[in-house]
Amino acid sequence: MLEEFPVWLRVEHFVNILFVTLFIRSGIEILGTFPKLHRSVHTPLGGQWAQFSIKQKRKRKYFPVSGEYDDYSPVISLPGHGALGQGRYWHFISVMGWVLLMVIYWGLLLGTGQWRRYWPEGWGVFAQAWDDLIHYLAFQIPPAMDGYPFNAIQQLSYGFVVLILPLWMIITGAFQSPAINNHFPRISKLMGGRQVIRTLHFWGLIAYVVFIVIHVAMVVLHGYGHEVSKMVFGHSENPIAGGVIFTLGLFGIIAFHVWATKTSLERPKVIERLHNVVVRPLTRALRKLPSRQNSYSDAEITKAPHHRASGMPPSTEAYMSLVCNDYEDDYVLEIGGFVEKPMRLTMSDIRKIADGHSQNTVHHCVQGFSSVGKWDGVPLYKLLDLAGPLDGASDVVVHSFQNMTRDDDNYNGSYYYESMPMEEARQQQSLIAIGYDGDEIPIKNGAPMRLRLETSTGFRSAKWLDRIEVVNRFDIIGNGMGGFFEDTDSYDRLQML
Repeated sequence: MLEEFPVWLRVEHFVNILFVTLFIRSGIEILGTFPKLHRSVHTPLGGQWAQFSIKQKRKRKYFPVSGEYDDYSPVISLPGHGALGQGRYWHFISVMGWVLLMVIYWGLLLGTGQWRRYWPEGWGVFAQAWDDLIHYLAFQIPPAMDGYPFNAIQQLSYGFVVLILPLWMIITGAFQSPAINNHFPRISKLMGGRQVIRTLHFWGLIAYVVFIVIHVAMVVLHGYGHEVSKMVFGHSENPIAGGVIFTLGLFGIIAFHVWATKTSLERPKVIERLHNVVVRPLTRALRKLPSRQNSYSDAEITKAPHHRASGMPPSTEAYMSLVCNDYEDDYVLEIGGFVEKPMRLTMSDIRKIADGHSQNTVHHCVQGFSSVGKWDGVPLYKLLDLAGPLDGASDVVVHSFQNMTRDDDNYNGSYYYESMPMEEARQQQSLIAIGYDGDEIPIKNGAPMRLRLETSTGFRSAKWLDRIEVVNRFDIIGNGMGGFFEDTDSYDRLQML
């Protein structure tokens, strides 16, 4: 039975090629936006153990992390040209399909007994695998094991790729989600923290690439038509027909990749709609996972000068005058919109409401870097309770002093804003931060006041807050997508992944 190739196994093998190549290319696109790997959750400048970029530092005093963004060619990344939003869309779409495929595949393996083809019968398989390796190094093809369609070294490698590596990728991928990472902070720390998990995920990517290269080489060495005929017909009796049909299928996969790349670069809304159908149900579910971070001590936080930041501070005279006057007397936070009691709060007012409250939490940038911050401030739900949202209030919008066209040469657009569903705004660790580690928030990190949404990616934690607005619909603000990057690029409003 184990020498057979059931139809479901052959179909899974081919569809798996599509999903794996999609998540590899899109994963490379994501890597390019922060092409460095760190061992520390603090991601200190120059502290990376690996770097995949030759991009030079911008010639200016302040160097935001957005300046480390690199563009990879569409030949290797999906879609290429630094389109992180589209790369994330494709990564999550392909991973959702691949995980579903793997669950079905594992179920069929168990139900049919085919799992034994990947599970060694005894320790002697390892000795046989070593002997098989010697054969390959001597340019000889080792024989298949009795009762199996492959030799021992193939069984071990297939077993690793089918049974172990997917779990490795699923777990390390899941814990890069801010919602999951921050809901299970102790597990995240046991795994080494955000950046170690990112590195582990990278090694999984390398394992897939190495396996594919060796696997393809072995197929050619064993006889291309002979081997792929097994995946087409279930036997090797028609090597020419099998080779032609399988090759045409590979051309179909390549054509899909070309379509995916061109569509992402030329008609990104098409991929956005596909993403929202396939992935958004998951992000809606993750939104219900509250952040429960309490495992980082004060000694483990990133010291203020080294807390990474992305984006350029506002450069208006109004904002600069606030900086010069130390915010205390001039800054006022407005809370209005769909509320019973519109409010204007000074820094002194907010400090009284905060009453010494602080939280130590991890910042998860959408690019991939991280830092651990001690944020002093007021839980957002307390300010909302004071203002009293009216019946029907569904969302909270925060507006920034930052004008993206004027202030940041990496982006074009109007004033920065972000929105969040009321459920997310009212989570216990959703915070209006007014201080960092007992002092003012550094300007680069959002002084005098910023938002902290701990279950989402960092760009939604808007910096340099001007005002807060409670609304009963967000789709009439800006371009209607829920935030600056959602309006101007390919980002989902619910960035829990």
